[in-house]
Amino acid sequence: MKINRPQRKFKSIDLLPLINVVFLLILFVLIAGRPTTDHPGEIEVAISRQETAYVAAPLSVRLGADDKFYLTGDAPKSLAEIAARVAETGVAEQGLAVELIADRRAHAAALMDFRQAMAKAGVGEIRIKTEFAAEQVNGK
Repeated sequence: MKINRPQRKFKSIDLLPLINVVFLLILFVLIAGRPTTDHPGEIEVAISRQETAYVAAPLSVRLGADDKFYLTGDAPKSLAEIAARVAETGVAEQGLAVELIADRRAHAAALMDFRQAMAKAGVGEIRIKTEFAAEQVNGK
């Protein structure tokens, strides 16, 4: 005697949309999640031999190779405008540091002018952002 059993229907999972979504997420992370610096690409920061923990400062100033200062964007700012920004943000009153990202090709006179302007504005600490390069051992 033959027993009629119902045929099983196999449901398959279509993986193509899942693969597409995963691929798009990977592309998104690669493009949008790319680490960037907070300074223009043409600035070459100085190299430091001492590694220190990075602590973000509330105000960041960039000094380009052209000895001009920048806060945000591409428009250069005068030291008076930067001092006004320091007063506006209350950095000096709170005793916070100002971060300086200086191009290694900038002149020392611009650094000294910045230091004097920040001292007049009441800033007690200026942190210069550098790139860490480990010392070479035995010429390696």
